[in-house]
Amino acid sequence: MRLSVLRPLPMLGLHLMVEGPQTVRASEGVGQMRSASPLIALCLILAGCGGSGASSTTGPALSVTIPSGPIYSGKSVQASASITNGSGGSSPATDVTWTSSNGLVASVSSSGLITGARQGNATIRARSGSLTGEVSVIVVPGDPASIVIFAGNGQVGTRGAPLPDPLCTNVKDAAGNLITGVVVTYVVATGGGQLAAPTSPPTDGQGIAISGHWTLGSSAGAQSVTASAVGAGSVTFNATAQ
Repeated sequence: MRLSVLRPLPMLGLHLMVEGPQTVRASEGVGQMRSASPLIALCLILAGCGGSGASSTTGPALSVTIPSGPIYSGKSVQASASITNGSGGSSPATDVTWTSSNGLVASVSSSGLITGARQGNATIRARSGSLTGEVSVIVVPGDPASIVIFAGNGQVGTRGAPLPDPLCTNVKDAAGNLITGVVVTYVVATGGGQLAAPTSPPTDGQGIAISGHWTLGSSAGAQSVTASAVGAGSVTFNATAQ
């Protein structure tokens, strides 16, 4: 039994006639068949099916890397730029120009040193020749540096009675960012009054620590409460008992 298969190869100007496992004939036209080995035929078929021969490798690219995690306000991290070639190899980028999309949030030096400032997001970009790359950074508040009165100061009330408003403070880092989760301790300083719980509340999601109500002492005149947080110092609330 003989199997004959005719395969046109128009790109080569040939037709292939496969007549069996050992015989293949190549034709340049009708009636012009030539015998060829199966190996030669296979090469011809592969050549006829081949593409344009264009390379699949990609061009060079610039990548920017920084240590993982957020950047704390007032702290710095070093960025680096490298160039990856089409074959997967990489080398440090040279003559890099660094810029920040928001210098109020994070600044970057000419050497790629990124310093966090205000809480928020920024994009750090690098350019080397015609190549560019970028990385996103998140800046979060730094360590407590100050405590300020938010509300509740200067109230006037009746001796021995609670004041209408609680005492509220903010804790901030050195750049003025509000910090959440910082415990503020409220203590009666003068006047002999009392504070309802909580007397050591943490700052909430808005950066506010809210005390329980302040009950004034039995003496008329000025009375006070001190609020403090570790690393942030203290502030004094004043009230007048009548």
